[in-house]
Amino acid sequence: SHLQRELGDDLFNALVSSDNTEAVRQFVGGLVKDTLPTEMTVSGRTYEILGFLQGDEKSVVGHTMVTRAKEMQAHLGKDDGQHLLDHQEEIPEILRGKVVFVFTDWRNPALSGHVAYVIWRGGRWVRLWVWLAYGRLGNARVLRRK
Repeated sequence: SHLQRELGDDLFNALVSSDNTEAVRQFVGGLVKDTLPTEMTVSGRTYEILGFLQGDEKSVVGHTMVTRAKEMQAHLGKDDGQHLLDHQEEIPEILRGKVVFVFTDWRNPALSGHVAYVIWRGGRWVRLWVWLAYGRLGNARVLRRK
């Protein structure tokens, strides 16, 4: 009824006519499918999936990401990153290719300025090392255990 009030009777009736049923179903289905979860449970551990960009930011340098992850208590390390990799079949399929999980406390032993990313690549979730001096885009996420 809210949509009908916003659009007016004529436009609303044209939208919901039986001629448009399939187009409306596809449109709404696309909206629902594109909505990413904000929480996931992987082998008994529940995580909140959090972004770290603020306002209209498109990216920030890695050190800013680490600071924000710590502030959000989402500064996870090797234990949680390896847990995701070991149980990757439980990571929701909708996240494949759409997010990169950053583990800001999982550092490369040989290069301490690099943190672990868990990313969908080659049909599976894999760990990569990324240098903190690079900017981090909107698809990167940090996790906080519940």
